[in-house]
Amino acid sequence: MSLGPNPASLTLLENLAQFPLRSKVRFLGYIEAYHSVSSTLIVMHTTMYQSPFSSLSSSLPRKTKTASVDITIVVEQIPIGELQIGEWVNVLGYITDMQADGGTVCIQGIQIWSAGGIDLGKYERQLREKEKVDRRNLDTSPTAVNL
Repeated sequence: MSLGPNPASLTLLENLAQFPLRSKVRFLGYIEAYHSVSSTLIVMHTTMYQSPFSSLSSSLPRKTKTASVDITIVVEQIPIGELQIGEWVNVLGYITDMQADGGTVCIQGIQIWSAGGIDLGKYERQLREKEKVDRRNLDTSPTAVNL
């Protein structure tokens, strides 16, 4: 039994709506807006879909997903340069609410940091591969096997 905090689930912003409320998550997105009065970041990510049968240059954009991140408890710790529109950031926090249509997910941010010069395509491919492996492991776990 672990006495430490629960680990965060690393996921794409587009998958946040699949998690239950109060889940601890980590995701990447770019700052679309910052509302200083409410200490809220609007973070977005348009993931690219790469067909396995197409050339590398023919990625098709998918629907943009949005997270509204309350950064009230960490705003004093974030360097002002990391709150610029268009800046890519990592977000660690808890899901607090979701729109019924699966649109915007509300997050209580507990840590925000710059993503730096990330290779977005590589990040998405590796995270999708990790998610496939995780699903496969769940499908073959003893509790998932029908006896």
